[in-house]
Amino acid sequence: MSLNSTHREFNELITPHLRSLENTAYRLTRDQLEAEDLLQETFYKSYKAFGQYERNTNFRAWIFKIMVNTYITAYRKMVRRPQKVSYDELEDFHLYQNEVFEPTQLDAMQPGFSDSHFEDEVKTALEKLPYYFRLVVLLCDIEGFSYQEISRMLNVPVGTIMSRLHRGRSLLRSRLSRYARTKGYAISQN
Repeated sequence: MSLNSTHREFNELITPHLRSLENTAYRLTRDQLEAEDLLQETFYKSYKAFGQYERNTNFRAWIFKIMVNTYITAYRKMVRRPQKVSYDELEDFHLYQNEVFEPTQLDAMQPGFSDSHFEDEVKTALEKLPYYFRLVVLLCDIEGFSYQEISRMLNVPVGTIMSRLHRGRSLLRSRLSRYARTKGYAISQN
């Protein structure tokens, strides 16, 4: 295969997923410049490894796996640096644990939503989820990947994915309880 045909094939495969990759990169990094860096690194790595991509398989899952692994590597480097814990974050975690509400339409988020579908409260709640929960919620509920696909991307058992997804959704529900009440969703306190 010539360089031009490889380049053309790569562009044809990646183009339909650009918006989704951009949205997920931003949600992962929570910073526009870091998201752009993550995308650039993902495009570089995936193009470099394109010869290893098995034709007629799930390109979307393949490219997302590269992006997620690139993000995880950068995240692990970042967490090795000493970090400060804020009182606000501890208080938020306490609030997460103390509020629960009934399953509602929040459980039925459709994959492929763009940021324009989320109000600021929802975006903020998603961004404040702890790293491992946010990653799984994004991949499953926003991007529509199956448990098995996410399991392969993150190299963890399906049960771990299900557990993280459950906990991430629970944290989102707790974080969004006041917002849900204002929008008329049924909420119960335990």
